[in-house]
Amino acid sequence: MIPPQNFQVPKLNRLALLICGILLSLNATIMLAQHRGGRGGGGKSGPTGVSDSETEQSKGFKRAAAIQARPEQITQFQQLTKSDQVARKSAQGILEHAENADQPDLFHSSKSLTDAVEEAQSENQQFLQSLSDLQKSGLKDFIKKLGKANSDVTKENKAISRELERSKVDGKQLATATKKLDNALADFQAKHAAIGAEMGIPGVTVPQ
Repeated sequence: MIPPQNFQVPKLNRLALLICGILLSLNATIMLAQHRGGRGGGGKSGPTGVSDSETEQSKGFKRAAAIQARPEQITQFQQLTKSDQVARKSAQGILEHAENADQPDLFHSSKSLTDAVEEAQSENQQFLQSLSDLQKSGLKDFIKKLGKANSDVTKENKAISRELERSKVDGKQLATATKKLDNALADFQAKHAAIGAEMGIPGVTVPQ
């Protein structure tokens, strides 16, 4: 009877097995990385698995929905637009006749202009007060620019009022002051149009 012998794997065979194991492990890692990289159709995925482009698109839809004008705001905006137009028409009327008009006409026209401007600013204030917190947040840059335009209108309207306090209204000086006010009103009107378009109010044309 032959005595049992201990079975031993030659050192060369053990080295070969070790190398094969390493190669198999590397191959599996590469395949897994390729699988993860190819998922999602080429779009870069964020931590939630949604591509960046889809995330931005979703944000755009949410913002548009948040700032969308309500029916009553559309009505308010239309009234505001009319007030802007009345104020500008009044200013342009003075510019056409200021240098040749008599004192009573100058005073009456100038008083009508300042009243029209104050009405437009009042309508503006009411419209801004109607905005929800979400609308104010979504439109904050537009509202900031509108605030600057409103300040310019106030400044130039006060200049017209000072002209009316004189014992005699100077047609040329009044025309100069009115021109500045008309420019301020044009910017005021443009800022309203930008907000209206952003809120999806129909029929709004933004000046270029």
